[in-house]
Amino acid sequence: MKRLALLILIFTTGLFTAGAFAEGCEGQQRAPTAKEKAFYTANFKVLRAALPKPPAGWQYSDADKQKLDPGYTDVPEYICSDYINYYIGLDMGYTRPMSEADSQKEMEAMQAKPDPAKQKELDGLMAQQQDLIQKTMTAAQKQDTKALDALSKQGDVLGAKIGQVQADMTAGQSAALAAIQRDREAKVRIAINDAGGASCYGNPKPMQVKGAFAAYQCENPATYSSPGNQLDAPRGRILVVYGAATLRTDDDWERKDDKGLEHKDSAITVDTQVNQQSMVVQSIIVNIEGDDLARAQSLYKQMNLAPIAALLNH
Repeated sequence: MKRLALLILIFTTGLFTAGAFAEGCEGQQRAPTAKEKAFYTANFKVLRAALPKPPAGWQYSDADKQKLDPGYTDVPEYICSDYINYYIGLDMGYTRPMSEADSQKEMEAMQAKPDPAKQKELDGLMAQQQDLIQKTMTAAQKQDTKALDALSKQGDVLGAKIGQVQADMTAGQSAALAAIQRDREAKVRIAINDAGGASCYGNPKPMQVKGAFAAYQCENPATYSSPGNQLDAPRGRILVVYGAATLRTDDDWERKDDKGLEHKDSAITVDTQVNQQSMVVQSIIVNIEGDDLARAQSLYKQMNLAPIAALLNH
């Protein structure tokens, strides 16, 4: 299955003294100038002001709360002298604490008895496996290599059947547990001058957003490697991109559902065009992700993107 990797540029700053060589730098590090500090500080404030508040019953993630502090500016301590990247990124996570009802549902799902028919089928297969083990021990004692080879092949087939039945038995439990957990996380990411671009996959549909180069909403169902084995939980996403960029619509991918059936799906990819040596706002990416499209839409509707779009004209 062709999988899409979300292209995210990771911006790092050095933790050494001003004269030291930085990892990935051919030259030396230097402290940011007053003008550079002002660029980071002023623009970061605009990004933070655009963040939506947590939905009812939700909260900001503990890992990201510090970014809400007025004193948090995201100004790098040092800048690579020969490779300047005027990138500013703000990631904010949102979580919903487990309720008593959630915990009760989780306990009930974990204690749920397996399907009687599947349990009977599994018991029969396990009995066959024990019989096969005894036959294998007897063949080994007789050093009957031909019989051992045949029994080994039978064991592989039997093992695959047992694994499939076990997966079928736990599929319902896994789905119930995933449903309890999946609506407890959301994320908003806003980035200035992100040269990595962004993708939106799962039946992308265009949106009309004033001043944006591209805007899409996407929603992909849960994907599975096989029945009962979930690869990715269902997600909804809204992507808005401002500034110089190009749009690609040639990304297709296939996914399996919980029954093992394959489905064709599509995606869009936005490649931003950034001159990393230029200290101006050239592109802005707003990426909102939730457990479903409704969650992403609820966060998006709270956001006033006009001040963010206006940064391109500064």
